[in-house]
Amino acid sequence: MGIDIHPLYLLSVIALWVITYHVTFGLVAIARDPALVFWSVGPFGVSVVSLRQPPTRRIFAQIAVAGTVLGLLCYANLFVITPPPITGLSTSPVERLALVATPVLVITLVRLFGILRERRYHLWGEARVLDSARRSLALGARIHFTPVGRTFLRERFGAEPQEFLSMVR
Repeated sequence: MGIDIHPLYLLSVIALWVITYHVTFGLVAIARDPALVFWSVGPFGVSVVSLRQPPTRRIFAQIAVAGTVLGLLCYANLFVITPPPITGLSTSPVERLALVATPVLVITLVRLFGILRERRYHLWGEARVLDSARRSLALGARIHFTPVGRTFLRERFGAEPQEFLSMVR
């Protein structure tokens, strides 16, 4: 029996994997960041804006949780749900592990390159809040300010969230 790939089904499953990884990555940041100013949800995913550079251990926690969720989703899509996007895959545990680990590693490496780029060309504080709010609005995202973010806007800009967003546009 040969391998049979269902291309449209596979592409939709891969899109689901990427979205799940990035949403999980963002949700862990939202749950664990005391300096979170705002988070936004738009057509290109979840964006999280903080006043400070995140600690390394939180970045590792984000990667570990997002990778674990992605691995479980990959396993379910490839080996549990019927019909899978690719039929005829091996039932060997080592090959299953390799098939599940490949998308996890690829998506995690792409995210790590993004994190390294952020650390190399870092922008924190007021400039990051302004730039990220402008970018989120331009991409059609909906912005949700935290209590810390509202306080930050009142102290730094003398504005409420709606005033700030109209100023940034």
